[in-house]
Amino acid sequence: MKKVLNGMIIGLIVLLLAACGSAQANETLTAQDVYERAKEASSKLKQVRTTVVYEDYWKTTVPDERMRVKYEMTSDAQLQPDQFKQRVNVNPLGEKSWQAEVYKVNDRLFIKKDGESTMEEVASGSMTELFGTMIAAVNPTLDFTIFEPFADDFELEKIDYGYRLKLALSREQYKEFRKQMLAEVTEEALAEIEDEYPLINKFEMEISIDGLTYFVSNFKMTLDTTAYSTTKIDGNSHRIKQKMNAGYSRFNDVETVNLPTAVQEAVAQ
Repeated sequence: MKKVLNGMIIGLIVLLLAACGSAQANETLTAQDVYERAKEASSKLKQVRTTVVYEDYWKTTVPDERMRVKYEMTSDAQLQPDQFKQRVNVNPLGEKSWQAEVYKVNDRLFIKKDGESTMEEVASGSMTELFGTMIAAVNPTLDFTIFEPFADDFELEKIDYGYRLKLALSREQYKEFRKQMLAEVTEEALAEIEDEYPLINKFEMEISIDGLTYFVSNFKMTLDTTAYSTTKIDGNSHRIKQKMNAGYSRFNDVETVNLPTAVQEAVAQ
């Protein structure tokens, strides 16, 4: 009996030492280590549920215009092959809100608004065309390529279930980020970005990451900036305020996405 107890005690000590060693190993990870592991894990993800709340506001002085829109959406996605089903609610400023179902198959996007009988394919077939670059960059998964120029600038915070990567961008980094967000930067768009002098009131991003799987569990962004033209002297400026909260769950545990007949027939053609 004594030998058995001694064996149990030794085994318990070994387990505790292993656990402590593992914890110490995790504590020595840098922000860049966590970033690379999360990026690798994301590339292997096969299924995910995504919930996005995105508020976008901008205002120009010349001409005096303003726009506000809020998107709320939930997606169940299969990433290999690439397709998802999404429920979306859109609330634009001064306009009637609308709801719709959206289906994506590879690069083709289909939408059916509530109350309409037909499924319509978005001409360009991209998330950017329908909802803008920020939503396209986080839905159905977080696009890590947009952070590549800033990978060394992340700060690491340990949280209960894993890690949080925090990033605050400067004026020049903000301009670079805008270029990254544009899939194809035209000469006209590039000239507009270079012409601007942005005042960054706030531009912060947070990526929460599971400590075991390294899957991204949440992405948050807060942007508040006012940009002035460096060549026009008529007081021309525009204010941009954006808030985004994207949550990810049901990793590799989403039911098969059943495509409507109209989408199946369109894809088969």
